[in-house]
Amino acid sequence: MLRLILLGSLFAIGCAKDVTKDIEDLADRACACAEKKDAACGKAVVTDLVKLAENNKNAKGDEAKAAAAARRMGECLIKSGMDPQELMTALQKLGN
Repeated sequence: MLRLILLGSLFAIGCAKDVTKDIEDLADRACACAEKKDAACGKAVVTDLVKLAENNKNAKGDEAKAAAAARRMGECLIKSGMDPQELMTALQKLGN
């Protein structure tokens, strides 16, 4: 579910900047938050993801790599201590 929201927001919008590396970097940050069990850190990652989507409405990239990074990001955000419902609510902004 998280993966679909993340990918839908970034790739279904159009094609321009390749954001694959940006998504992988955010996933790395989310996993660092998970290691520290730091929900506030995870929320900052989500905020940056939303900004990335807003600033790259015509995003493109390697969908397979982005899907793997998005899946990893979602798992790590939950492990960081973010409430799953709060995460879903934040990510729904990406689909708008």
